Amino acid sequence: MNIVLDAVNGLMYFFIYMFSMAFLLFIINGVFEVPKELFRKLFHFVSFSSVIVMIYAAKEWIAAALIPLGVIAISYPGLIMSSKNEKFTSVLSERRPGELKSSLVQLYITIAVIIAVCWGLFGHKELAIASILMWGFGDAAAALIGKKYGKHKVLRFKHVDNKKSWEGTAAMWFVAFTFGLLSLYIVGSLPIINCVLAIVVAAPIAAITELVTQNGHDTITVPLASAVVIYGSYMAMGIA
Repeated sequence: MNIVLDAVNGLMYFFIYMFSMAFLLFIINGVFEVPKELFRKLFHFVSFSSVIVMIYAAKEWIAAALIPLGVIAISYPGLIMSSKNEKFTSVLSERRPGELKSSLVQLYITIAVIIAVCWGLFGHKELAIASILMWGFGDAAAALIGKKYGKHKVLRFKHVDNKKSWEGTAAMWFVAFTFGLLSLYIVGSLPIINCVLAIVVAAPIAAITELVTQNGHDTITVPLASAVVIYGSYMAMGIA
């Protein structure tokens, strides 16, 4: 019963966070007329960074893992109805029919799995935050930098999207390193040298995983790869 109440409490904090940030984004968009792709990415930031709220709002990993599942159960019916409104889908830059619904399910199931693995199995909640932020901010950096400055396309490898660039991959590596390092140091309260050693291995793995993952499945592959590599580094350093 305590776990259920814990999860419900976490859901309350989640929706307070989401509605507050969404309201702020719409205000900013109304004042500055933010480009559609950037506005889309900002909403993306708000969505995946909610993992921080879930982790800190819950006392146990089971409750934290239930929160994203509750988000799907509550939000999915609303998205079904809202997706029929062309203005709504236009504001959120839906690229294809049903994209918002599929993205919601994929993102929050991934967060639930990551919390269960990192906090429940590995016993390190900072891994959940680090792996999600490394993917989320890193993927956004790869897309934005790659689209604007990506002059050197990755064409030599069979299983790589030929639209991806080395500039985008470098941006992914740098941003993943930055957010991974901050997450381990601030949330995990680990010595900085241990954080650096773990992330210096995990960041390039995250970037390579994003590079070779196709059809948008990097939502799943990058956080899992990052979490496993960081935990492996923990084991090698004797701090697992």
